[in-house]
Amino acid sequence: MIAISFLNYEKIKIVGLFGLGLTIILLVAVLLFGSHTKGAVRWISVAGFTLQPSEFAKTFFVILNAYVLQKYYFSKIFYRYGISAILFLVIISLLILQPDFGMTITFAILWSSQLFLHGLPFPLIAILMMIACAGGVGAYLFLPHVEDRINRFLNTGEKNYQVERSLDAFVNGSFFGVGPGNGMVKKYIPDVHTDFIFAAVGEEYGILTCTLIIIIFAYFITRLVKRAIEEEDMFVYLALCGLMIQFTMQVIVNIGVSLKMFPTKGMTLPFISYGGSSMISMAICFGLILAFTKRRYHRDVDYGNVKML
Repeated sequence: MIAISFLNYEKIKIVGLFGLGLTIILLVAVLLFGSHTKGAVRWISVAGFTLQPSEFAKTFFVILNAYVLQKYYFSKIFYRYGISAILFLVIISLLILQPDFGMTITFAILWSSQLFLHGLPFPLIAILMMIACAGGVGAYLFLPHVEDRINRFLNTGEKNYQVERSLDAFVNGSFFGVGPGNGMVKKYIPDVHTDFIFAAVGEEYGILTCTLIIIIFAYFITRLVKRAIEEEDMFVYLALCGLMIQFTMQVIVNIGVSLKMFPTKGMTLPFISYGGSSMISMAICFGLILAFTKRRYHRDVDYGNVKML
Protein backbone atom coordinates (compact mmCIF):
# COMPACT_ATOMS: atom_id res chain seq x y z
CA MET A 1 0.00 0.00 0.00
CA ILE A 2 2.77 2.46 0.94
CA ALA A 3 4.79 1.73 -2.21
CA ILE A 4 1.74 2.15 -4.46
CA SER A 5 0.86 5.47 -2.79
CA PHE A 6 4.05 6.99 -4.29
CA LEU A 7 3.05 6.20 -7.88
CA ASN A 8 2.43 9.17 -10.15
CA TYR A 9 -0.41 9.80 -12.56
CA GLU A 10 1.05 7.99 -15.59
CA LYS A 11 2.43 5.01 -13.68
CA ILE A 12 -0.99 4.35 -12.16
CA LYS A 13 -2.40 3.90 -15.67
CA ILE A 14 0.38 1.43 -16.47
CA VAL A 15 -0.34 -0.47 -13.25
CA GLY A 16 -4.02 -0.67 -14.22
CA LEU A 17 -3.21 -1.98 -17.71
CA PHE A 18 -0.68 -4.64 -16.73
CA GLY A 19 -2.50 -5.50 -13.51
CA LEU A 20 -5.76 -6.24 -15.30
CA GLY A 21 -3.95 -8.15 -18.04
CA LEU A 22 -2.26 -10.35 -15.45
CA THR A 23 -5.47 -10.99 -13.53
CA ILE A 24 -7.30 -11.96 -16.74
CA ILE A 25 -4.56 -14.51 -17.40
CA LEU A 26 -4.97 -15.79 -13.84
CA LEU A 27 -8.76 -15.98 -14.26
CA VAL A 28 -8.23 -18.19 -17.31
CA ALA A 29 -5.73 -20.26 -15.32
CA VAL A 30 -8.32 -20.68 -12.55
CA LEU A 31 -10.70 -22.34 -15.01
CA LEU A 32 -7.94 -24.69 -16.20
CA PHE A 33 -6.00 -25.45 -13.02
CA GLY A 34 -8.01 -23.98 -10.15
CA SER A 35 -9.18 -25.80 -7.03
CA HIS A 36 -12.84 -26.73 -6.54
CA THR A 37 -14.46 -25.41 -3.36
CA LYS A 38 -18.20 -25.49 -2.57
CA GLY A 39 -19.09 -26.20 -6.20
CA ALA A 40 -17.06 -23.34 -7.68
CA VAL A 41 -13.56 -22.83 -9.10
CA ARG A 42 -12.31 -19.46 -7.84
CA TRP A 43 -8.85 -20.07 -6.40
CA ILE A 44 -5.46 -20.98 -7.82
CA SER A 45 -2.20 -21.89 -6.12
CA VAL A 46 0.75 -19.68 -7.11
CA ALA A 47 4.19 -20.28 -5.53
CA GLY A 48 2.58 -22.01 -2.59
CA PHE A 49 -0.01 -19.28 -2.01
CA THR A 50 -3.72 -19.60 -2.76
CA LEU A 51 -5.04 -16.59 -4.67
CA GLN A 52 -8.49 -15.45 -5.76
CA PRO A 53 -7.71 -13.42 -8.92
CA SER A 54 -11.17 -11.84 -9.10
CA GLU A 55 -10.38 -9.84 -5.94
CA PHE A 56 -7.47 -8.12 -7.70
CA ALA A 57 -9.39 -7.75 -10.96
CA LYS A 58 -11.88 -5.37 -9.29
CA THR A 59 -9.27 -2.75 -8.45
CA PHE A 60 -7.35 -2.96 -11.73
CA PHE A 61 -10.58 -2.90 -13.77
CA VAL A 62 -11.69 0.31 -12.07
CA ILE A 63 -8.38 2.00 -12.95
CA LEU A 64 -8.21 0.81 -16.56
CA ASN A 65 -11.89 1.51 -17.22
CA ALA A 66 -11.47 5.06 -15.89
CA TYR A 67 -8.53 5.57 -18.25
CA VAL A 68 -10.47 4.20 -21.25
CA LEU A 69 -13.48 6.42 -20.53
CA GLN A 70 -11.21 9.45 -20.20
CA LYS A 71 -9.10 8.62 -23.25
CA TYR A 72 -12.08 8.41 -25.59
CA TYR A 73 -14.20 11.14 -24.00
CA PHE A 74 -14.45 13.12 -27.25
CA SER A 75 -14.59 10.07 -29.53
CA LYS A 76 -17.64 8.51 -31.16
CA ILE A 77 -19.96 6.66 -28.81
CA PHE A 78 -18.73 3.24 -30.03
CA TYR A 79 -15.15 3.97 -28.98
CA ARG A 80 -16.25 5.85 -25.89
CA TYR A 81 -18.23 2.96 -24.43
CA GLY A 82 -17.51 0.02 -26.73
CA ILE A 83 -13.95 -0.61 -25.53
CA SER A 84 -15.12 -0.33 -21.92
CA ALA A 85 -17.92 -2.80 -22.63
CA ILE A 86 -15.49 -5.30 -24.20
CA LEU A 87 -13.28 -5.22 -21.10
CA PHE A 88 -16.32 -5.75 -18.91
CA LEU A 89 -17.70 -8.63 -20.98
CA VAL A 90 -14.35 -10.45 -21.03
CA ILE A 91 -14.11 -10.38 -17.24
CA ILE A 92 -17.70 -11.31 -16.43
CA SER A 93 -17.59 -14.14 -18.96
CA LEU A 94 -14.68 -15.66 -17.03
CA LEU A 95 -16.51 -15.11 -13.74
CA ILE A 96 -19.72 -16.74 -14.97
CA LEU A 97 -17.75 -19.81 -16.03
CA GLN A 98 -16.38 -20.29 -12.48
CA PRO A 99 -19.31 -19.67 -11.58
CA ASP A 100 -19.25 -16.57 -9.37
CA PHE A 101 -22.54 -14.73 -9.76
CA GLY A 102 -21.93 -12.48 -6.75
CA MET A 103 -18.65 -11.17 -8.16
CA THR A 104 -20.35 -10.72 -11.53
CA ILE A 105 -22.89 -8.42 -9.89
CA THR A 106 -20.05 -6.54 -8.19
CA PHE A 107 -18.34 -5.87 -11.53
CA ALA A 108 -21.65 -4.87 -13.10
CA ILE A 109 -22.22 -2.27 -10.38
CA LEU A 110 -18.67 -0.91 -10.66
CA TRP A 111 -18.85 -0.68 -14.45
CA SER A 112 -22.34 0.86 -14.64
CA SER A 113 -21.49 3.36 -11.87
CA GLN A 114 -18.45 4.63 -13.75
CA LEU A 115 -20.46 4.87 -16.97
CA PHE A 116 -23.17 6.86 -15.18
CA LEU A 117 -20.63 9.24 -13.61
CA HIS A 118 -18.99 9.62 -17.01
CA GLY A 119 -22.29 10.86 -18.47
CA LEU A 120 -23.84 7.83 -20.17
CA PRO A 121 -26.94 8.90 -22.18
CA PHE A 122 -30.27 8.00 -20.57
CA PRO A 123 -31.43 5.61 -23.36
CA LEU A 124 -28.30 3.52 -22.81
CA ILE A 125 -28.88 3.61 -19.05
CA ALA A 126 -32.39 2.24 -19.61
CA ILE A 127 -31.04 -0.54 -21.84
CA LEU A 128 -28.44 -1.52 -19.24
CA MET A 129 -31.11 -1.61 -16.53
CA MET A 130 -33.27 -3.94 -18.62
CA ILE A 131 -30.29 -6.22 -19.34
CA ALA A 132 -29.46 -6.28 -15.62
CA CYS A 133 -33.04 -7.22 -14.72
CA ALA A 134 -33.09 -9.96 -17.34
CA GLY A 135 -29.75 -11.28 -16.07
CA GLY A 136 -31.01 -11.35 -12.49
CA VAL A 137 -34.17 -13.23 -13.45
CA GLY A 138 -32.15 -15.66 -15.56
CA ALA A 139 -29.75 -16.35 -12.70
CA TYR A 140 -32.66 -17.06 -10.37
CA LEU A 141 -34.31 -19.42 -12.85
CA PHE A 142 -31.26 -21.34 -14.06
CA LEU A 143 -28.71 -21.25 -11.22
CA PRO A 144 -29.85 -23.45 -8.30
CA HIS A 145 -27.51 -21.91 -5.71
CA VAL A 146 -28.74 -18.40 -6.57
CA GLU A 147 -32.35 -19.54 -6.30
CA ASP A 148 -31.64 -21.20 -2.95
CA ARG A 149 -29.99 -18.12 -1.44
CA ILE A 150 -32.75 -15.78 -2.56
CA ASN A 151 -35.49 -18.14 -1.37
CA ARG A 152 -33.86 -18.48 2.03
CA PHE A 153 -33.60 -14.71 2.29
CA LEU A 154 -37.21 -14.02 1.26
CA ASN A 155 -38.87 -16.93 3.05
CA THR A 156 -38.77 -16.05 6.75
CA GLY A 157 -40.23 -19.43 7.63
CA GLU A 158 -37.22 -21.26 6.19
CA LYS A 159 -34.16 -21.41 8.41
CA ASN A 160 -30.85 -19.98 7.22
CA TYR A 161 -28.44 -21.52 9.70
CA GLN A 162 -25.48 -19.15 9.33
CA VAL A 163 -27.57 -15.97 9.36
CA GLU A 164 -29.60 -17.14 12.35
CA ARG A 165 -26.40 -17.84 14.29
CA SER A 166 -25.11 -14.43 13.26
CA LEU A 167 -28.18 -12.69 14.67
CA ASP A 168 -27.90 -14.74 17.86
CA ALA A 169 -24.31 -13.50 18.22
CA PHE A 170 -25.43 -9.86 18.30
CA VAL A 171 -28.09 -10.68 20.89
CA ASN A 172 -25.58 -12.58 23.00
CA GLY A 173 -23.01 -9.78 22.80
CA SER A 174 -25.45 -7.02 23.74
CA PHE A 175 -23.86 -3.57 24.17
CA PHE A 176 -20.45 -4.43 25.60
CA GLY A 177 -19.80 -8.01 24.40
CA VAL A 178 -18.86 -11.20 26.20
CA GLY A 179 -15.13 -10.50 25.99
CA PRO A 180 -12.33 -11.46 23.56
CA GLY A 181 -12.24 -15.19 22.89
CA ASN A 182 -15.46 -15.91 24.79
CA GLY A 183 -17.82 -15.83 21.80
CA MET A 184 -19.64 -18.94 20.64
CA VAL A 185 -20.53 -17.98 17.07
CA LYS A 186 -17.11 -19.01 15.75
CA LYS A 187 -17.92 -22.58 16.77
CA TYR A 188 -21.07 -22.72 14.64
CA ILE A 189 -20.28 -20.71 11.48
CA PRO A 190 -17.45 -22.10 9.30
CA ASP A 191 -16.76 -18.75 7.57
CA VAL A 192 -17.01 -16.56 10.66
CA HIS A 193 -13.45 -15.25 10.16
CA THR A 194 -14.34 -13.92 6.69
CA ASP A 195 -17.98 -13.52 5.66
CA PHE A 196 -19.41 -13.22 9.20
CA ILE A 197 -16.57 -11.47 11.03
CA PHE A 198 -18.91 -8.61 11.96
CA ALA A 199 -21.06 -11.05 13.94
CA ALA A 200 -17.98 -12.28 15.82
CA VAL A 201 -17.02 -8.69 16.64
CA GLY A 202 -20.58 -7.97 17.79
CA GLU A 203 -20.62 -10.95 20.14
CA GLU A 204 -17.18 -10.53 21.69
CA TYR A 205 -16.87 -6.73 21.72
CA GLY A 206 -20.49 -5.61 21.70
CA ILE A 207 -22.81 -3.45 19.64
CA LEU A 208 -20.99 -0.28 20.73
CA THR A 209 -17.79 -1.48 19.08
CA CYS A 210 -19.73 -2.41 15.94
CA THR A 211 -21.20 1.09 15.90
CA LEU A 212 -17.72 2.59 16.20
CA ILE A 213 -16.51 0.48 13.26
CA ILE A 214 -19.44 1.67 11.14
CA ILE A 215 -18.70 5.31 12.07
CA ILE A 216 -15.05 4.90 11.03
CA PHE A 217 -16.05 3.35 7.70
CA ALA A 218 -18.63 6.12 7.16
CA TYR A 219 -15.95 8.74 7.83
CA PHE A 220 -13.63 7.18 5.23
CA ILE A 221 -16.43 7.06 2.67
CA THR A 222 -17.60 10.66 3.20
CA ARG A 223 -14.01 11.91 2.94
CA LEU A 224 -13.60 10.05 -0.34
CA VAL A 225 -16.87 11.47 -1.68
CA LYS A 226 -15.78 15.00 -0.77
CA ARG A 227 -12.37 14.53 -2.38
CA ALA A 228 -13.84 13.03 -5.55
CA ILE A 229 -16.31 15.91 -5.94
CA GLU A 230 -13.44 18.41 -5.74
CA GLU A 231 -11.39 16.60 -8.40
CA GLU A 232 -10.99 18.34 -11.77
CA ASP A 233 -9.38 15.56 -13.79
CA MET A 234 -11.76 13.05 -15.37
CA PHE A 235 -9.48 10.03 -14.94
CA VAL A 236 -8.81 10.70 -11.26
CA TYR A 237 -12.49 11.46 -10.66
CA LEU A 238 -13.71 8.20 -12.22
CA ALA A 239 -10.95 6.12 -10.62
CA LEU A 240 -11.57 7.58 -7.15
CA CYS A 241 -15.32 7.05 -7.45
CA GLY A 242 -14.83 3.47 -8.63
CA LEU A 243 -12.45 2.63 -5.78
CA MET A 244 -14.80 4.28 -3.29
CA ILE A 245 -17.78 2.28 -4.60
CA GLN A 246 -15.74 -0.94 -4.41
CA PHE A 247 -14.85 -0.25 -0.77
CA THR A 248 -18.39 0.85 0.12
CA MET A 249 -19.97 -2.23 -1.43
CA GLN A 250 -17.77 -4.56 0.59
CA VAL A 251 -18.64 -2.76 3.82
CA ILE A 252 -22.39 -2.63 3.17
CA VAL A 253 -22.73 -6.19 1.87
CA ASN A 254 -20.64 -7.83 4.61
CA ILE A 255 -22.43 -5.99 7.41
CA GLY A 256 -25.81 -6.39 5.70
CA VAL A 257 -25.43 -10.16 5.35
CA SER A 258 -24.55 -10.47 9.04
CA LEU A 259 -27.71 -8.52 9.91
CA LYS A 260 -29.93 -10.44 7.45
CA MET A 261 -30.39 -7.39 5.24
CA PHE A 262 -29.06 -9.15 2.12
CA PRO A 263 -28.85 -12.74 0.86
CA THR A 264 -25.63 -14.47 1.90
CA LYS A 265 -22.64 -13.46 -0.24
CA GLY A 266 -19.02 -14.32 0.35
CA MET A 267 -17.63 -10.80 0.70
CA THR A 268 -15.06 -9.80 3.30
CA LEU A 269 -15.11 -6.77 5.61
CA PRO A 270 -12.18 -4.51 4.60
CA PHE A 271 -9.14 -4.65 6.91
CA ILE A 272 -10.99 -6.79 9.47
CA SER A 273 -11.85 -10.12 7.81
CA TYR A 274 -9.18 -12.78 7.41
CA GLY A 275 -8.19 -13.47 3.82
CA GLY A 276 -4.95 -12.93 1.95
CA SER A 277 -6.33 -12.05 -1.49
CA SER A 278 -8.94 -9.66 -0.13
CA MET A 279 -6.49 -7.97 2.24
CA ILE A 280 -3.84 -7.46 -0.45
CA SER A 281 -6.47 -6.25 -2.93
CA MET A 282 -7.80 -3.72 -0.43
CA ALA A 283 -4.24 -2.58 0.37
CA ILE A 284 -3.68 -1.94 -3.35
CA CYS A 285 -7.02 -0.12 -3.51
CA PHE A 286 -6.14 2.23 -0.65
CA GLY A 287 -2.59 2.68 -1.94
CA LEU A 288 -4.10 4.00 -5.17
CA ILE A 289 -6.54 6.18 -3.23
CA LEU A 290 -3.61 7.70 -1.32
CA ALA A 291 -1.72 8.25 -4.58
CA PHE A 292 -4.70 10.13 -6.01
CA THR A 293 -5.61 12.17 -2.93
CA LYS A 294 -2.20 13.32 -1.70
CA ARG A 295 -1.73 15.46 -4.80
CA ARG A 296 -4.05 17.32 -7.14
CA TYR A 297 -3.86 16.91 -10.89
CA HIS A 298 -4.39 20.08 -12.90
CA ARG A 299 -3.77 19.61 -16.58
CA ASP A 300 -5.02 21.31 -19.69
CA VAL A 301 -7.32 19.44 -22.01
CA ASP A 302 -5.13 17.98 -24.72
CA TYR A 303 -6.27 14.53 -25.85
CA GLY A 304 -8.10 13.30 -24.03
CA ASN A 305 -7.20 14.51 -20.60
CA VAL A 306 -10.53 15.96 -19.59
CA LYS A 307 -10.97 18.48 -16.81
CA MET A 308 -14.25 18.41 -14.96
CA LEU A 309 -16.39 21.53 -15.29
